[in-house]
Formats: sequence, structure tokens, C-alpha cells
Amino acid sequence: MSRHQSEALTLRTYPYAESHKIAVFFTRSFGKLRGIAHGARKSGGKFGGSLEPLNYVKLSFRRKEHQELAVIQNCDVLRVFWQGAVSWESTLHRSYFTELLLEFSREQEESERFFRLAVAVLAAMDTVPVSPLARYLELWTLKLEGVLPDLDSELPRPVAARARSLMRMPPASLEAGCLSRADDKSIARLAEKLLEYHLEKPLKTRKLLKELL
Repeated sequence: MSRHQSEALTLRTYPYAESHKIAVFFTRSFGKLRGIAHGARKSGGKFGGSLEPLNYVKLSFRRKEHQELAVIQNCDVLRVFWQGAVSWESTLHRSYFTELLLEFSREQEESERFFRLAVAVLAAMDTVPVSPLARYLELWTLKLEGVLPDLDSELPRPVAARARSLMRMPPASLEAGCLSRADDKSIARLAEKLLEYHLEKPLKTRKLLKELL
């Protein structure tokens, strides 16, 4: 049985049996990974809060060849995002970002650039307005998937230029007002159309964001 380590983002967990959890991770070295964390539902267990969604962790696991589920051995927290007060808008976007990572990460496929993008966006959420971060993550996800079209053909030229400018900035440098409300909506509509066309299904959390924001 092979043993591995990788940095990872915890994406989702499910209860399994009386005391275990099935956890889904987006790893730097192995793409999307599903594993069983034995005893994770027990209070005071070794996993503690490391399996909370979008924690940045160092993951140790073992897996037999062709085995669907890995066995999670250790999950050490490297960083917890949003340690202060979290608004309901940020909470909704956290769910949206999680869904994007779940849908666009692939199993057993290294995703170095996508992983670094995700960590940079999540790290910026404490200091940067969430709406431009969402547009940034959407556009770069489409870019890395190879399905971002020429923006001048999809948006008015001034909006396309501002979208390209947004993409050239590191997430931590984005500021309130870098996109007008109208620009934000135009880019969001385009991103939604392209993401859902590529996935061939709607994004559940995107629909919720549209209804509530």
C-alpha cells in the first residue's frame, strides 16, 4: 500500500458508519482525493478541526492501487482562513468557491496552478471584497481550463479591458471599486454561462448567490 503526502484544501466531509468520515480534498500533488478518516467523528480524535471546509492542511494518506478511497493517516492544519467574524455574504461565497473547486479539480491529476490560485484567493478573503475575488476565481478557472474566449468578443471592450486588468493583479491587491457594479454583473453573467456550459449543468451555489445578493 503506497504512502503519500501533499498539501491540500479540505472540501467536504460526509459521515460514515458510527465514528468515521469520508473526506474530499483538493490536493496540490494528486488533484481531487477521497479518503476515509477513521474515528473523525469522535470528540477529541486526532483529526480535530482539520477537516473543516477549506482548511489548508498537510495531508498524509495511504492507498492501494485501484482503491477508490484512500486511508487518511494525518491531517495537520497549515492555515485556517477567516479566523475573524464572517459575513453571510462571505459564507455564501465560501460555499460557491468550494463547489468550483469540487467541480474543476480532477482525481489523480496534479493541478499546481489551480491549487495555487485557490490558496491565493482564499488567503485574500480576509482583506479583499469578495465580489471581485469571485470574478477573479471564475475567470482564471476558465483560463486554466482552456475555455476562456476572447473577452472582446463576449463583453463591451471597456469591460473586457477591465476584466483583463483584474486578472493581471494578485488576489491580495484587488480593491473595492476595481469593478463597477455594472461591470461586475456583466462579467458574472458571462462567467456563469461559460462555467455551466463547460460543466453541462448549473452550479447550485451560483443560483443561490443570484437569488440572495
